[in-house]
Amino acid sequence: MTRWVVRFAFIGILGCSDLTEGPGGVVGLEITTPASDTLEVGEALQLSARALDKDGNTVSVPISWRAADVTLMVDGGTGLVSGVSPGPGRVQAFVGTLSSPLVSFTVIARADTLILVGDSVVTVAPTATASTPLVTRLESLSPAGPLASRPVVYAVTSPPDVGPHSVELSGGVLVDTLLTGVDGTVQTAVLSRVAGVPSPDTAIVEVRAFRTRGAPVPGSGQRFIVLFQ
Repeated sequence: MTRWVVRFAFIGILGCSDLTEGPGGVVGLEITTPASDTLEVGEALQLSARALDKDGNTVSVPISWRAADVTLMVDGGTGLVSGVSPGPGRVQAFVGTLSSPLVSFTVIARADTLILVGDSVVTVAPTATASTPLVTRLESLSPAGPLASRPVVYAVTSPPDVGPHSVELSGGVLVDTLLTGVDGTVQTAVLSRVAGVPSPDTAIVEVRAFRTRGAPVPGSGQRFIVLFQ
């Protein structure tokens, strides 16, 4: 996992002799967090920190953690942060009374299910150039409701990607990522015939969505079956 380091109270430490020192001569904290500052409700991410003396050396002292907002909680001894409710959230590291500045996160509703809206089997008439929309909806159970502006991946898995394409998603692609609307749905995905190429009898479009740390949302892998007449 990509990580980034935030150094607090360390710039300018070297060469200073009038710093107020904490336990063990600690004058600063170096905090390491995951690259993304977004987590879903119920999701956890690990923070870590080093206590530093005025020479920039690591000091072996206990480091504690506190959450400043109710949108998340943090294990006081380990720095494991968990999302509680949607909204901004902040945590701090402490050595005695010496504290780091607040580290900010954004907690979002958890993606709990990906749903196929309407029939999963779609028929394309001989005179039609494209299917009706292949509609999906992304929902959360914590809190309950639709999820807007979340990506859903549509992928043509059959016919196989060999030779000229006989069917394509909008934009002439076989894989496309579309964002859900305010009602949690994607209503713009269609499967089109390719002009000049015989259409297959059947095509399959698979849909997937992923949580912020890459885990598939339940319901991912469902398929639309598109029948061409």
